[in-house]
Amino acid sequence: MKIFTLFNGRSGGAKAIGPQVEQLAERDAATWIRVDDLADEELVERIHSERPDRVILVGGDGTVSKSLGLLDSPSDLEFAIVPTGTGNDLARSLSIPLDDVEAAWELAINGKARKMDLIETSFDQPKLLTNAVTAGIGGVVAREIASESKETYGALAYWFQALSVLSDPPVFQIRLRLDDNEVIEQDIYAFCVANGRCAGGGFVIAPTAKLDDQKIHITILPALSMVEMLDAGLNFVLTNEDAEERIVTYDAQSVEFISSPEIPCSLDGEQAVHQRMEFRIVPAARMLVGGPDAAFGEKS
Repeated sequence: MKIFTLFNGRSGGAKAIGPQVEQLAERDAATWIRVDDLADEELVERIHSERPDRVILVGGDGTVSKSLGLLDSPSDLEFAIVPTGTGNDLARSLSIPLDDVEAAWELAINGKARKMDLIETSFDQPKLLTNAVTAGIGGVVAREIASESKETYGALAYWFQALSVLSDPPVFQIRLRLDDNEVIEQDIYAFCVANGRCAGGGFVIAPTAKLDDQKIHITILPALSMVEMLDAGLNFVLTNEDAEERIVTYDAQSVEFISSPEIPCSLDGEQAVHQRMEFRIVPAARMLVGGPDAAFGEKS
């Protein structure tokens, strides 16, 4: 198998982990390429001309998302991930070891690649997303979430910490259209459009998502009082039932958001501000290596 290794020297854990991964790549005769030294066009041309069988992405969510968006040929090209970022959210959905570099490398070399969906955006950059878009207050404070909050509130830690950090959170008026059909209008604090299960560094915001289910998973945090927020959180965690006008989730194949005012967003880690966003699912768009508990539908 001909293997290329794309390494982002600017990722969060690059300095600590990079040398070890480079040694593993040398041991297994995998070509080592620093993507931060190449223009996008140069990288695409090299992959197209040398046609590796598998590309191992060594970096964080941004490296993974950008690389999978750029490299769409050859069509049978397989990808694997050795996570070195600060969030590593897609790696979590793929059940890739986060604290054992050698185990992650062995999975990347020997694991089976399976077809994974991507999300196409209405923007030129980024055009394709692998994991999630978070918008509103959530992405701003994700890095500040304490592990204790995650253990206590599970899927809702992301939202609880956001409200505890921002005493007067901004409210956004959104109009949501699902599959050119259902329309929801609501005042919100935040929302997430997800392909994978995690965002904000491991917080499970789409617990039922599968990477191959041909669905976009939408989670919305409406503008609530703190009392309502706590009640909604307990209801969601303990009974897994959603109450009307509380934390709500939807599935769709296409999604359109219009926000007033413009809403701050994180698109696979890339920061931006947008008033209108459109997304659609692209089924089976890339081949990704995952571990035994990867968030795919039918296990193989």
